[in-house]
Amino acid sequence: MRKQTPIFVVSSGRAGSTLLAKMIHRHPELICISDIFEPVGEIPFFDRERQVDGQEFFRVLSQPSFPQRIKYWREQPTSELLYLPEDDEMVSLLVTYALPFITGGDPMPLFAEVEEAFKARGQASMADHLIYFCDWLRDRFDRSLWVERTGGSLPHMRRIIETWPDARIIHNFRDTRETAISMMTGSFFRLYLELEKNPDLGDWDSSYMPPLEEMGAMLNRWIVDAVDALEAVPAERKLDLSFEQLLTDTSATLLRFCAFVLEREPTAEDIAWAEAECAVVRPPKLRFPTLPEAEQAKLQEVCADGLAALGYG
Repeated sequence: MRKQTPIFVVSSGRAGSTLLAKMIHRHPELICISDIFEPVGEIPFFDRERQVDGQEFFRVLSQPSFPQRIKYWREQPTSELLYLPEDDEMVSLLVTYALPFITGGDPMPLFAEVEEAFKARGQASMADHLIYFCDWLRDRFDRSLWVERTGGSLPHMRRIIETWPDARIIHNFRDTRETAISMMTGSFFRLYLELEKNPDLGDWDSSYMPPLEEMGAMLNRWIVDAVDALEAVPAERKLDLSFEQLLTDTSATLLRFCAFVLEREPTAEDIAWAEAECAVVRPPKLRFPTLPEAEQAKLQEVCADGLAALGYG
């Protein structure tokens, strides 16, 4: 099996990465592997020291998500949820997001195939197993390249770069203020905020709405650290891709993405793909200008460094 140079779309979430992931997945040469990394906490896949066999890697890959997330899904399934097993022990990111994103339906047959593929795999680091997993999916679906995209991987930018120093990085972002406002409507970003405050969080009140500036401050920290980490990556191995560009200049932005990922000039097939994707774009209304002036001022203040780092005036 050909070992691919990793390609990661790194995003805070609520910055258009789901839209981009669907577009990528519809490209005839690409497969998008979606939502492997939890946004907060220790990520086992960044471990280059620990050697495990394939069965242990698969056990970690398929382990349950946060209990607070599972409880919420049982009561209020979100639009992002693609599949929900009856058994809580099966409610992993692999089963709820990653595999059904690829299959477009029941992920369990593919789940069984992945499990079987790792039964005979020997010792390797967690990081190397993850790349093998992505390579396996690429070959299983007869694509040329895989791209991993997790909406919420931004706080792990530094670890991603350290773990895979040869990786190609697409940094997907959006106006920090609009992103923070959108994150407030996404219940799990409010959970991540609480988990950042208290990693040992027990019961979570999903109805609690923290001050908007707290969400903005968390996002600002993520952005500033990620942009600083990206300084170490050579220019030819990183690409900035803003949500605003994707909305207002869809075809050109996708062709720039395509040239970066495939490392060639766009073909007629690439151009047809990019032009077809223009039809799915639906720009949302801006919400920052509609906030009361006092809220605008607080959010602007806590987001200032992130806005500057991303090049927003």
